[in-house]
Amino acid sequence: MGDITHLRCDAWMLPSDSRYDVRDHWTTTVDGLSESVTKTRNKRYSSGSLFSLPLQDWDAASPLPILTAVPLTGFTDAAELRPRIAEFIRVGAVAAKERIAAATKVNGARRNPLLAMPSFGTAGGGGHLRKGDILRVILEQARTSAGEHGVDIVLVLRDERMFALAQVIRQDSPDYWAELEHVKLLDKAKELALLAQSGRLVPFMGAGTSVSAGAPSWKGLIEALAADAKLTEAETSSLLEPGMSALDQAGYLRARYENGVTTTSEPRASFNEEIARHVALTRYGLAPALLAGLRTEQAITLNYDSLFELASADIGENRTVIPDSKVNGKKWLLKLHGSVTNPESIVLTRDDYLGFNTTRDALSAVVKATLITHHLLFVGFGLKDDHFHEIIHDVRRALPQDADSTQPIATALTLHANPLNDMLWNKKLDLISMGKWEGDESVAESARILEIFLDALLAFSTDSHSYLLSEGYEDALNPAEKVLREGLMNFYREGKSNGVHTPAWKVIAQAFRDLGLGEDG
Repeated sequence: MGDITHLRCDAWMLPSDSRYDVRDHWTTTVDGLSESVTKTRNKRYSSGSLFSLPLQDWDAASPLPILTAVPLTGFTDAAELRPRIAEFIRVGAVAAKERIAAATKVNGARRNPLLAMPSFGTAGGGGHLRKGDILRVILEQARTSAGEHGVDIVLVLRDERMFALAQVIRQDSPDYWAELEHVKLLDKAKELALLAQSGRLVPFMGAGTSVSAGAPSWKGLIEALAADAKLTEAETSSLLEPGMSALDQAGYLRARYENGVTTTSEPRASFNEEIARHVALTRYGLAPALLAGLRTEQAITLNYDSLFELASADIGENRTVIPDSKVNGKKWLLKLHGSVTNPESIVLTRDDYLGFNTTRDALSAVVKATLITHHLLFVGFGLKDDHFHEIIHDVRRALPQDADSTQPIATALTLHANPLNDMLWNKKLDLISMGKWEGDESVAESARILEIFLDALLAFSTDSHSYLLSEGYEDALNPAEKVLREGLMNFYREGKSNGVHTPAWKVIAQAFRDLGLGEDG
């Protein structure tokens, strides 16, 4: 679930009819969309003989909307949508690859271009009565066409019932998990999914989770800050040479920046404000979206950006951010190293880190109190990260003395296997590697496998059946579910007529609402 306009992708489907009418949701939330739609005209699209049309004069740095025609007069068979979906993917693949080739610099480049689709064909024309059939067609055609054109497809759904049904369909079909099964990681994803279902899994996010959103690498951030501090090219190269720690690199840049000469009368941004400017992003990648979809009660991050918070808000969960959030929700996110929303809280240099230790005990107490009985899932960390080592040490030290020391206290998802790491972290961490190191190209492949792993984790942890009693989803049910639905509805009608005034009825009615029954059911 989420908002397709907040997802960082290469291109996305913009459903319309041949009269170029698009949903108000798109035109009111995407700047310049109405104007670009007006400029984009094609006789074949207007006549219905062309199904997909990229928008003209669109910002090269923003995901490209591709008009995709829904049947103007409705349809009687969900299969009628197949050629339209296939054409969107074909056109999107060509456009995305052309845009990537023309880009001078791409942060977080994927192995395959990423195309995004909303639900398609379910709003009217009879489609709202056959949502199960339509969803299966979308999933099947997307999987087939993605393989043909060398792209990845993400289906972004705003309706919780469709999301739940999509996950059930995918859980029951091994075709969707063939790549993960091939690298023998599917069972690991299912094991973690059980922990998520039980409420014991806690995501702990490192910088790697923001890379797919275009966040700079450490080297990229240092280069950007060096430019802000007016370092020469030679000075920047020297700063990036091995030998100086990351904390000292940042400390040197802070000193140069703060001692620099200002040539204008305008107030100068602070060094931390410059950091925030470079890492503040408005679109999240797949990793934050998938981790937010787990809906865990707790989450922790060392990242400064607000991507996880944005992804959580898009599924209806506004997180309380510790330590400085004003939101008082049941679910929280602990940001150990500060946030772009409060630049002066950012921990980057050695001085920042030493000063941070004065408040670290209070924040660590929050971690220890909640995580001794939970299972940490580290995502986006390098195992050489000193912060990572300290966190593991603190959590292990906080465990009761009689705790089983032979069982790993957490799981870390890594891009590449390393036998030395396996020995170093034995009995401390369950290391799950996405691939073997085979050169730079394997990084992109392993990062893609990580996204598929997180997708499987979310899919198999989803246990909602909110479509079961919902109108429009009858066609999606298997024979056993149809019998169950009929029995539940008979019980509900009889109970409503006889027991609506009893205290227990409110609990029963809520259970039926959770299964998709409308208020007037």
